[in-house]
Amino acid sequence: MDEVNIRSSLFQNAIAGIIEKVVREKTGYHPQIQFNDGIRITYDGDKAKVHLNVDAELKKEDLEALIRKLT
Repeated sequence: MDEVNIRSSLFQNAIAGIIEKVVREKTGYHPQIQFNDGIRITYDGDKAKVHLNVDAELKKEDLEALIRKLT
């Protein structure tokens, strides 16, 4: 089993910025994303497991619109 841990705040902020940009481009919403406990990825044969502890902040109206789209 292989494992990748990303604990560097520089890399975590870069990844959060990429995710924020993709969400903004795909949905029009402007989230603010922060990783709290690093990023852990484990590979076991054909499967990858990703562990994230994330805070995401959205405007109230954006959250309500997102929930309506998902339901």
